[in-house]
Amino acid sequence: MSRLVMEAKDTGISHQCLIKFQFIYNNLKSAERKAADFCLKNPEVITNSTIGEAAAQIGCSEATLVRLARHLGYNGYPELRENILLKECDDVTAFVNVSASDSVYSIASNVFNSCILYLQDSLQAIDEECLESAADLLMKANRFLFVATGDAHFAAASGAQKFTRLGFPTCSSSDFDSQLLALSQMDENDVVICISHSGRTRNVCSLAKFAHEKGVKVISITNFPVSPLAKSSDIILLTASFAYDMMDEIIAKRVPALCILDVLYIFLLVKRQDYDRQALERTKEYLLFNKS
Repeated sequence: MSRLVMEAKDTGISHQCLIKFQFIYNNLKSAERKAADFCLKNPEVITNSTIGEAAAQIGCSEATLVRLARHLGYNGYPELRENILLKECDDVTAFVNVSASDSVYSIASNVFNSCILYLQDSLQAIDEECLESAADLLMKANRFLFVATGDAHFAAASGAQKFTRLGFPTCSSSDFDSQLLALSQMDENDVVICISHSGRTRNVCSLAKFAHEKGVKVISITNFPVSPLAKSSDIILLTASFAYDMMDEIIAKRVPALCILDVLYIFLLVKRQDYDRQALERTKEYLLFNKS
């Protein structure tokens, strides 16, 4: 997908439309992917063509273009045509690039700007109803298991620490056996929170599947709404941190997941003030021991 993005970003396609393509591209059928490739490479043609004209140039049916538009979240081809081209109000500095000739400060600017970009895109990608459902589910849950591997684990560990401060029985481990042991003690009144950027991390997907089969609710934070992890999830909270070139492995792409966990933490904090304040005071008292 990164090669396609690098080619598409210079064609004049709008950033928000490109984000939509990135969400769905890997799961498109062959005819829809052919249409998507044409749209990404020729957004000006799309914006100046009727659906019949575009279908003829692509070599696909009009129905394929309608399906593609709906996969992208548009009502139909006219809405895709209206939104595909970069507009003057769009942020043309959205794409982050670094080179060997850049100064350290220039690289710092790019890294910080990538965080800002991923947060802006993720905020627009969040489904309000899904976020409300996740918050309601957490309000009723007895305990939590945070699941992630690799550098995503620090986001899971951060979330687990915050929820522990509120007094909830919480577990977080990057070890698959430890995750399974924690899951074995959970039931339908508990929640597993899975974090995987790709939605394809094997251990995370397996844990989510086991939890789903056991009746434990699964909330997933992922970049891809159509993925193995998403299939085993009760609620999907989308991030939109699509990196380019060497920026792919920087920690900035984890920032949206951290912010989503903070949103849920703060929601619980303000909604369960009496109980949570007492727990917070107790944890603060103990943590002061390490700060004296």
